[in-house]
Amino acid sequence: MLTWVVAASAWAQAEGRVELELITEPGLPVNAPQRWLAALREASFDSIRIPAGTAGDQVEIRPLGAAGSGSYRVVGRLTERNTLMLPGGEFRFGDTAGVKSWVARLRQGDDDGGPDTPRPFGLTPDQLVAVHDALNAPVAFSTRGQPSYDVLKRIAAGVTLGFESDAQTRQTMMDADPVADELQGLSAGTALAAVLRPLGLVMAPKKLLSGAIKLEIADFRRLPESWPVGWPPRKPPREAAPQLLTFLNVEIDRTPLADALEAIRGRLDLPILFDHNSLARHRIDPTQVSVSLPAGRTYYQGAIDRLLNQAQLTSDLRMDEAETPFLWISTLRK
Repeated sequence: MLTWVVAASAWAQAEGRVELELITEPGLPVNAPQRWLAALREASFDSIRIPAGTAGDQVEIRPLGAAGSGSYRVVGRLTERNTLMLPGGEFRFGDTAGVKSWVARLRQGDDDGGPDTPRPFGLTPDQLVAVHDALNAPVAFSTRGQPSYDVLKRIAAGVTLGFESDAQTRQTMMDADPVADELQGLSAGTALAAVLRPLGLVMAPKKLLSGAIKLEIADFRRLPESWPVGWPPRKPPREAAPQLLTFLNVEIDRTPLADALEAIRGRLDLPILFDHNSLARHRIDPTQVSVSLPAGRTYYQGAIDRLLNQAQLTSDLRMDEAETPFLWISTLRK
């Protein structure tokens, strides 16, 4: 189920958008999401949604639009304690004034916002956009089956920002299994995050005392915010990835899901990445799950959805830093 609430205002349109996406924790009371949606209508968000799956494991703030636009997508969490967790703050049910104040500080998004102004990674909008731009260079080589550490080093070599990690993190990268996904053509930021995620590692911009910015790679438990594997599309799916709505005649008979998706990927010229963490957690192996589709005419997205559903999986359209679309495959159960 996908629930949307839209509450645009003239002030929001002038100052930029702040969109809220809510993750729900297991154990949250059944009626709590609807109560929160009703309460948050007065909190000055431009839109609020609770997707059927999660957008990731991290509570975070993602930039939307150009530098200085004041537009963000916020990923928050409704906890089992029935509180709302946002980056830099946790709010009890009914504290609409506190949430509204948090949103107002976020909208300011400049150096005059004060020390308590929540900023993604502690960066100003201009700094955040600069990091985003530094990570939009495409990966120019094939990655599938290549050693993870070698892939990470080659991608990092094409990024203008420096990297830092401790000895234990570097050892984790060197001991990792080969990269399972084909990341060629995707941008550096998305590709780095995708390679690091199955290793239990994440990447985040870090502002040094000198004012310089580096990209820190560390265990996911050490960093409160992390660079995501792709971003929500700013355009409707029919504009962001129109090839998904192309019709085709299809028939698939007891074929491994991985093979079926690879055939579709080749025809669509659309990267497909797996959330290997969630698949491993639920013991789903796409090479071992057999799928079928009866002969008929359908569109690509419909065929993909029907195939994934047979393996208890789902797809999410995302964009890399260069606005290249790709599909992110994860489990239905979170």
